[in-house]
Amino acid sequence: MMHFPDNTVFIAIFGVLLSLIVYLFTRQYFSRHGKNDYQKKIEIANNEMLYSIRPLLVEKKVPSKEILAAVRYSTAKKYGVEQNDLYDEFSMTSDLINETIANTFLSSDQKLEFCSLLQSIK
Repeated sequence: MMHFPDNTVFIAIFGVLLSLIVYLFTRQYFSRHGKNDYQKKIEIANNEMLYSIRPLLVEKKVPSKEILAAVRYSTAKKYGVEQNDLYDEFSMTSDLINETIANTFLSSDQKLEFCSLLQSIK
């Protein structure tokens, strides 16, 4: 049986513990970083869906729920995110209503007209 000096055993144990701590910290950092990237993808995809629907509303056209579902599916596929993580009809129309109400360039009558159009989607 080999006999190691006491310092060698302690150094080996310390090295293993230190490498475990470094592994845990880097894994936590990269998993959090990956979540941030995914959240950014979702935000960009949601904004793209809003931008694609807006021109229809300006022309006073309302997309059907099937069209909105197709837009959600294709946007999710394009950005590599889950469809369930993107806006549903309620969230999309709520954000569009909020943007319409906050728009200072529209008259009150135009705001109400656009909001009633958006309500028909919900």
